[in-house]
Amino acid sequence: MAGGLSGKRKAALLLAALDPGTASELLKGQPQEVIQEIAMELSHLDATGQNDPEVAIGVAKDFCLSLQKSSEGGMHVKSFVNNLLKGAAGKEKASELHAQMQKAIREKDPFIAISSATPAQIAAAVTGEPPQAIALVLSALQPKMSTEVLARLDPEIGQKTVWRMTRPTEVSARTMRRIGEMVCKRLVELTSEDGTPVQDAKPKEVLRKVAIVLSGLNKERRDQLLEDITAKDEEAGKLVRALMVTWEDILKVEDRSLQESLRKVDAAVLAKAMFGADPAITAKIRSNISERAAQMVDEETSLMSEPRKSEVLEARELVAKPLREANEKEELRFIEEE
Repeated sequence: MAGGLSGKRKAALLLAALDPGTASELLKGQPQEVIQEIAMELSHLDATGQNDPEVAIGVAKDFCLSLQKSSEGGMHVKSFVNNLLKGAAGKEKASELHAQMQKAIREKDPFIAISSATPAQIAAAVTGEPPQAIALVLSALQPKMSTEVLARLDPEIGQKTVWRMTRPTEVSARTMRRIGEMVCKRLVELTSEDGTPVQDAKPKEVLRKVAIVLSGLNKERRDQLLEDITAKDEEAGKLVRALMVTWEDILKVEDRSLQESLRKVDAAVLAKAMFGADPAITAKIRSNISERAAQMVDEETSLMSEPRKSEVLEARELVAKPLREANEKEELRFIEEE
């Protein structure tokens, strides 16, 4: 469980598994740079939602079998960091280290503070900013959050923003932090300096995110934005439409909706589409077709020679097609996220 973690992250998770007093004792005598790095790692884990109690327990067991931690209540990392700084560095150094830590965290991810704000706050913060800047902010957020922010923007600005999201450009870390400062001015106090360039997502990954964001809007707004994208770039528009529902999304579709769509798919196509597929997707499909249909799929599978990868992908597209058609008609239902 903890094998793939860096030493710094292991140390941070191990300390988080202890009470602040014990952790402070372990850190006493360590250089301030070490304390700062570990505290920064703890804060980053908390800000990005990676502070998994089970992982912390696994790390603790790796270091010492006698360490035990109750999973009740989870890891309250923010308060832990404050206690850790005060206990190990002394009160006179705690605020200085905390400021340095926050600066380093924002250098690592300038949009962490933005992601903790509400959609309404983010929408208000980006109002008046150019679509290109808004597109960078939305691309840095989770798709669900981006959808909620987009729904609150002026329709014309939203239209231009979505188009910008389909056309990512190379952006340096300095520019990203500058935009982070600009948007967070009303949310947090930021410090930014020069940094290294960041890598853009692959075009298909970018368009997939645009598709997910648009799929959360109402049909009228979604269709309007899709038409605008298609008018400017027909290929991009088609791909965004296709990426709104993919083969992998089958796991997120409600059973009743999936059953209705699968009735339109031939058994031979299903057999080919399920070849080498994720067992979870295969199980989901089989649980949503009739016993007779399942038998027909098995018959097709037994007679089928090993298909080419391109044939499998084509079959999966045919399975996704009725799902997309249902989605465009707002007849497709997805499992609600908790």
